[in-house]
Amino acid sequence: MDKGKVADNSQLNSDQELIELGRRIRALRISKGYKSAEKFALDHNLSRVHYGRWEAGKKNITYKSLLVLARAHGMTLAEFLAVEI
Repeated sequence: MDKGKVADNSQLNSDQELIELGRRIRALRISKGYKSAEKFALDHNLSRVHYGRWEAGKKNITYKSLLVLARAHGMTLAEFLAVEI
């Protein structure tokens, strides 16, 4: 098997997973009654720029940031990742 193709498929999968995580982040924000991503970020002491990129699936999120985001939703990380949207 061509190693280049494996790397390309892996990159495509991780990009898609970031987009799916972004959809989850957005859905959770909306479920908390926030229409504005900027307002949610400001109210929870998150970087507005980073938060917007996380929702768009355009920025890789660190473990530490995932923990902060889960806490902003009043969840553990396990709950945050397991919640159905």
